[in-house]
Amino acid sequence: VPTEVDLPGVGQNLQDHLAMFYTFFVKGADAVTKAKAESPAALLQWLLRGEGHLSSSSYDAVVHGRTPLAAAGEGPDMQVGLFVGAGDEKLFHDNIGVSRSAWGHLQSPKHKAGEEEGVTLVPCHLHPKSRGVVELASADPAVPPLIDPRYLSDEADLDAWVEILTAANLLVAQEPLRSLVTGVTAPHPADLHGLGDAYPEYDAMSPLDFYQLPKARLARYWKATVQHFGMTLYHPVGTCKMGPPSDPLAVVDASLRVRGVAGLRVADASVMPKLPSANTNAPTIMIGEKAAAMIRRDRVGEEAAASSSL
Repeated sequence: VPTEVDLPGVGQNLQDHLAMFYTFFVKGADAVTKAKAESPAALLQWLLRGEGHLSSSSYDAVVHGRTPLAAAGEGPDMQVGLFVGAGDEKLFHDNIGVSRSAWGHLQSPKHKAGEEEGVTLVPCHLHPKSRGVVELASADPAVPPLIDPRYLSDEADLDAWVEILTAANLLVAQEPLRSLVTGVTAPHPADLHGLGDAYPEYDAMSPLDFYQLPKARLARYWKATVQHFGMTLYHPVGTCKMGPPSDPLAVVDASLRVRGVAGLRVADASVMPKLPSANTNAPTIMIGEKAAAMIRRDRVGEEAAASSSL
C-alpha cells in the first residue's frame, strides 16, 4: 500500500476495558430468571403498567472506586456493575463471547445459571497500562485487520486486578447480601493453569469464605482467574488519538482533523488518548456531536468568506 502520509500513531495505543463476570446465586430475592422474564405474567405487567422484570435492563447498579494502585490525580480505576439476575449460557456465549469450554469451567455443580435467582457482579479495570495494536492484514480493504489487544501484557494490570477482585468480592461478603448467597460461578483452582494444588483449602470452604482469605494468599488465584476468564467490555479507544504536534503518535488535532490529510476527520472513540473512568458510549456520542458542530461552524465560515469576496 503506497504511503500518502506517514502517521506512525495510526493503529497504535489500543486500549480496552477488561472485565470479569461473577454470578452469585441467592435465596429469598426477587431476581430475574429466564422463566420469569419470558412468562406471560411479566409481559402483561409491562404492557399494562410498565412495571416488572421487563421494565429493567437488569443492570441496576454500578460502583466506581479507587484501588490503592490508582494513579495520583486520576479518576476511579475500578468499576463494579451489578446485574440483578444469573446469566445463562446463551447470554455469556452468544452475547458476550465466552467460549463454551470456559463456560463449563465456570459452572457450579450445585446450581444452574439462568434457572435460579442470582446477582452477577461485573468488575472492570478502568485504566489499564497495557497497550495493543491494530494493523493491516492485507492491501485488500475487505480483509479484516489484525487486532492484538495485548490484555494484561503489563504486569501492573495483574496487580490492579488483585485489588479489584478483592474489593468486588468484599461487597458480596457483607450483609445483606452475604446471608442470601448460596453459591457462585467461579473457577476451581485446579482448572487454572499453573496453580495445580496450590489451594488445598478450596474444597473445604464456601466460595465466600475462600474469597476472604488474605489478599497476598489469593493473589495468584485472582491473577490466574482474570488471565483465563477476563473478557472485553467492547470499549476500544486510542488508535487515532488526539494530541499536540509534539506527540509523535498523535493522529488528529483538537478539531479531529487528521494531520496531513485535507478534508478528513475522525469522530469516534479512537480519538480518545486514554480510556475514560466509565463506559465509552456517552463520550463517543459527545465526540460525534462536537464533530458535527465543528464541521457546521467551518462550513458557515467558508460560506461567509466566499460571500464577502463577491
